[in-house]
Amino acid sequence: MTFVVYACHKSNTATTDCDIQNTYAQNAKKVTITKGVWGTVSLMEGNCMPMVPPATNTCKHCPVQRIIKVYPYTLIQNATSVPNTASFFESFNIPALAEITADANGFYEINLPDGQYSLALVENGKLYASGLDGQGGLNPVTINGGVQKVNLIMTYKAVF
Repeated sequence: MTFVVYACHKSNTATTDCDIQNTYAQNAKKVTITKGVWGTVSLMEGNCMPMVPPATNTCKHCPVQRIIKVYPYTLIQNATSVPNTASFFESFNIPALAEITADANGFYEINLPDGQYSLALVENGKLYASGLDGQGGLNPVTINGGVQKVNLIMTYKAVF
């Protein structure tokens, strides 16, 4: 099995204003793969509750540069969780298939053959995987003849 990994493309200019919708639009223009997964890695922090004016929230949603690890589809019971956390793991019980680094705008892409995978972000030396499917699969993605967009949003610093 061969994987081709891409991370930085077409622009070295980082988004500085945390306009995540603009970042999503700009990152969509960078996609060059025809099979696999791509998306934006971002971090939400602060009070992200909806507010009634004149109150304001302190929510920031910014793209970030992080390492993304691609694993075979992994169930939550096959990962070692960090105590007292819901989305952090010490390890998965299977080796990663690939590792890539998102660019300064959070953009990443990776060619992957058809199959099921789990994606994890490396954050402070731990694996962050907040998404689950109905079977308990961690940050699952299925490639079936095409390109899947998967935005990886870290929310552990946000309040909802």
